[in-house]
Amino acid sequence: MIKVLNLLDMLRLFGEDSVKSYLSEFSTMIDKDGKTRNLNPDIESFLKSNSIQFAKERKSITYVVGESQSGALLGFFTLTHKTIDIPAIGLSKTTIKRLEKHSKLNKNTNSYLVSAFLIAQFGKNYSVNKEMQISGGELMKLCYDELAEIRYRIGGNVIYLDCEADARLIRFYQDQQKFTLFGERISENDGKRYLQYMKFL
Repeated sequence: MIKVLNLLDMLRLFGEDSVKSYLSEFSTMIDKDGKTRNLNPDIESFLKSNSIQFAKERKSITYVVGESQSGALLGFFTLTHKTIDIPAIGLSKTTIKRLEKHSKLNKNTNSYLVSAFLIAQFGKNYSVNKEMQISGGELMKLCYDELAEIRYRIGGNVIYLDCEADARLIRFYQDQQKFTLFGERISENDGKRYLQYMKFL
């Protein structure tokens, strides 16, 4: 059975040292064809180094996904909210109609300023046995369920995320999860190109 825990609840129940030790089990390292590769070191670094402090400061809240019987750490996702500019150009009439329920078109910029749920971090743990590993689709379903609960309490309807311009990630978010690409940005920190996606909850 899979259980999703708010990191703040974990800190209250188990204490920071125990939670840090538990999170240290997370890894995005995989072995394939005799070679070791780190799929996403930034995600691993965030969980181990920043997630607790960000939760304490309410910058973002991380939700830890575990297997309830064994206690194995399966994955996590981090949620917050963010105001985003979505250019009107290239959007379908249906998308524009739905956006206009939450925002008005800024005619000067030809874009919609929208308050969105941000999936800030998202990753599965590759250090557990393959038989126990959660799929990306299963992890995203748990993320949607959590967002649906938040939406029930406070409203909101738009999900936003960005990811590196990597073919594997594009297949997952755009093709499998049906997010709509609306823009891109270049990170000031590392110079990497990131794709910007949105979806209605």
